[in-house]
Amino acid sequence: MCTSFSVNSLPDLTGRIYLITGGNAGIGYETVYGLASKGATVYICARSEQKATTAITSLRERLQNPNAPIHYLHMDNMDLYSVTAAANDFLSKESSLHGLVLNAGIMCTPWEESADGYEAHWQTNYVAHYLLTYLLLPTIRATALACEPGVVRIVELTSGAWQLAKGPGIWFDQISLAKYEPLDRYCQSKLANVLHIKELQKRIGPKSGDIEEGEVWVASVHPGLVETGLSANYATTSVLGRTLLRMGMGATPDKGALGPLFAIASNDFKRDWSGSYMVPTAKKGWTWRWANDKDLQEKLWKWTEDQLRWKGFLSNSVRL
Repeated sequence: MCTSFSVNSLPDLTGRIYLITGGNAGIGYETVYGLASKGATVYICARSEQKATTAITSLRERLQNPNAPIHYLHMDNMDLYSVTAAANDFLSKESSLHGLVLNAGIMCTPWEESADGYEAHWQTNYVAHYLLTYLLLPTIRATALACEPGVVRIVELTSGAWQLAKGPGIWFDQISLAKYEPLDRYCQSKLANVLHIKELQKRIGPKSGDIEEGEVWVASVHPGLVETGLSANYATTSVLGRTLLRMGMGATPDKGALGPLFAIASNDFKRDWSGSYMVPTAKKGWTWRWANDKDLQEKLWKWTEDQLRWKGFLSNSVRL
């Protein structure tokens, strides 16, 4: 546990390249600021070019560096074609990727289905991030081979709400949860985030024993209750959410960003923490029930991979 972690605790990140989804606002914006303040090159994936460019201008002003290497990639999590395009756009510009922060998300929004056929929470919070990670993994692994172990990492934001997922945890037979409440759909997607990281740990994370070449460290991060646009929506749909925010129990976005910043770049994040679930601010949390179900995490990976391959987003000849 690192109780005194701050942005100033991060090492020099000059020469490292990071990509973050939803980096134009809230926790994502502050995560970009933290990385860029240490010299990193950062790519922001966002669906609105105007909002992203406004955020980049603001970030450069805060950094007092009009040429800070912060760049925009168009990506709409509700459009899987744009996810593929964003990955290809990034790969046309860079040959290395030291850190991937899967930050974009929605919470308790009204029912919506994407053109790809998935409910909004499921696609925005999980499926789009799975696809982006899958497409970038060859580059991530190649970067890791050229770096010291622990330099290259993947961090996926989740929520303590995964503990409230109902029934079997992941409802493969009715994945959209059309007859359930928005909170149920949100909780299922957040459990999927935790399971995704645990399966990535099994497939590409460090193993017990000696340090190996090409290690990629991974973590899921619960940032806590943070006062962002996402939590504001929760407050409008939940008595508990309204009460907590009114009591001042929501942290500011810069505090919420400390968790993902610690997991993605701090030297105090240890090798044996890879694959773990992190809670505010720099502590290893505990998982149980569905989150520890190895069969469920493997089934979710295979289900998602098969779905995306069937829809034409993944090559039939490549499996990870």
